[in-house]
Amino acid sequence: MSTMHFRYLWLSLIVVIFLHAAGRSQEVVERNLLQHFSREQVAASLLTHDQWLPFPRTAAEWREQAPDSVRQRIIASGEKYLHKPFAPLPASLYLEFKRNGNRTNYEDVSFGKRAQLFSLVLAESMEGKGRFTDDILNGVWSFCEESFWGVPAHYFLQRSGLGLPDVEQPTVDIFASETAEILALTDYLVGQELDSLSPLLRRRLYYEVNRRILIPLEKNSIPYSFLGPSRPDAPVNNWDPWVVSNWMISLLLLEKNESRRVRELHHGMVLLDNYINGLGDDGAVDEGPSYWSGGAARLFDALKMLENASSGKIDIYQEPVIQRLGTYIENMHITGNYFINVADASPTIGADGLLIYRVGEAIKDTGLRNFGAWAYHHIDDHNFYNKDFSKPRVLWNLLVLKDCQAADAALPPQRDVWFKNLQLMAGASTKGLFLASHAGNNGESHNHNDVGDFMVYADGQPVIIDVGFGTYNARTFSKDRYDLWYLNSAHHNVPLINGYQQPAGAAFGAHDVFYTGNDKKIALQMDITRAYPAEAGVKKWDRTVQLDKIRNEVTVTDDYVLDKREGKLSQTFMTVCPTDFQKAGQIIFSIPGHRSVLLEYDPKAWTVRQEQMSTSEPDERRVADNWGHRPIWRLLLENKTTGKKGQFHYTIRQL
Repeated sequence: MSTMHFRYLWLSLIVVIFLHAAGRSQEVVERNLLQHFSREQVAASLLTHDQWLPFPRTAAEWREQAPDSVRQRIIASGEKYLHKPFAPLPASLYLEFKRNGNRTNYEDVSFGKRAQLFSLVLAESMEGKGRFTDDILNGVWSFCEESFWGVPAHYFLQRSGLGLPDVEQPTVDIFASETAEILALTDYLVGQELDSLSPLLRRRLYYEVNRRILIPLEKNSIPYSFLGPSRPDAPVNNWDPWVVSNWMISLLLLEKNESRRVRELHHGMVLLDNYINGLGDDGAVDEGPSYWSGGAARLFDALKMLENASSGKIDIYQEPVIQRLGTYIENMHITGNYFINVADASPTIGADGLLIYRVGEAIKDTGLRNFGAWAYHHIDDHNFYNKDFSKPRVLWNLLVLKDCQAADAALPPQRDVWFKNLQLMAGASTKGLFLASHAGNNGESHNHNDVGDFMVYADGQPVIIDVGFGTYNARTFSKDRYDLWYLNSAHHNVPLINGYQQPAGAAFGAHDVFYTGNDKKIALQMDITRAYPAEAGVKKWDRTVQLDKIRNEVTVTDDYVLDKREGKLSQTFMTVCPTDFQKAGQIIFSIPGHRSVLLEYDPKAWTVRQEQMSTSEPDERRVADNWGHRPIWRLLLENKTTGKKGQFHYTIRQL
């Protein structure tokens, strides 16, 4: 997977808080797993600043841990930046987001600078010849001179709002915390070399991290709703473990006041509990598998740090919800690099095999560890820098590289999946078909209006799809969000009833949801009546989505009763397959190199038309990338009956 692909994927994790708070239905369970460790226990177990040495720092130490070929690749990556100036961030670039909604131009420069510094730092640590130190010096100084370490799209956090950063009110977003983390690792990995250039540099580095991150979160983390719910029953989002894990490593590596280290580390543990408490017992991530790395895995970053910095005394890996959170990523896997892409998730992920391998080892799950090894050998591009913005994760991953390379790379057998809290099922027959479907509600984090949606793969290839998300801009998280075609229900595999789509909000969801799973079939029954507005006139709409494993056949059945018949009644099927629907009652999906797939419907009830979706607008670039720039088609079955009650039935099988 290309660097640009990863850039779009991880830009998808940049969020606006109101979207996360817009009515998620997940209950908060007061587990408080990390608060089981008192501040006194943390003080007794935490290694001191001088004792905690989590990563190699010298060339000799790195030679013990990383293969020569990997070290040479990393040094070569640093060499690309030798004598390259760090780009400025002028005020006009800050203002672009307010002026026209463009966030990409600023982020290209800002993120590029951070990748540049870390590449130089890691190269110098591994080589140890001093070739990179002047460039590192310039990078650290450039960061210290920046007015804000986050991104302009997040100025909603400051009282003065969008525009330019208010230097009198340092605010913490995910990328401000990311910058602090990079500077903390710089201090740890090459601090002595920087002292030889000027003893003032590390003092300035600490001053800026302390001023911008440590003090704001220490003195008053309450205003940051992503760290603590605005309501006791409201889960926090992925910003919580993202910010807290960065804050923790910055604190542990830079802060020499031991009482402050203990106090604020425990504070961070309390804030991490807010995220854990908002997880369902099934460990599912309602933001989709892309967010496992940007949310759940950020929690695992923090848990690894706590376990390592306490010599194993602070450890919650065996808690059931943590176990299930770890295996979620494996359970969402379809085949190859395809994953079930609910909400703002990508259908393809260049999964971080080393990360998954480490999590499998941590929770002592052999299947997950093997899945990580398989992913590393088969779908991981081995680009250590672009799996996530998380730089400590790069270092932790390098420490298990040799073990993962030598591990069993067999893909664990696919199994049926039922996430009760998320109301998502998935499973496959041994004969070629894969089915996933979910009920849920339209107030989920990074929501798409898609209650009752389903996706079908055949021989590992997409047939009926969830299109996924687009390139984020100001409109993505505005009141116009659902005017974007790939986010609304008209472009998911659900009905349009009397001309009405599904609205957004937790009130619009499925009820009476039942899952059945055994050796012969999986099935999800749901009443999606209340996923539609009252104006749609729906008295009952029961949908059953089923995979018959013996017959290798998917069926979708809708039993409905309407108050009225006015406006269009239609059913959408989204696909990237060329189709033939010339014969009434049949739609044939062609898959090059594989068997075709037949969808059968009642020709007396429906006519079919097809439209190709636009992927040329700036916000649609990510949609095109999702599917390898293949044409994306909307097949629309339009109903020609007039009855207010009845049953629709669709059958999908391979030819």
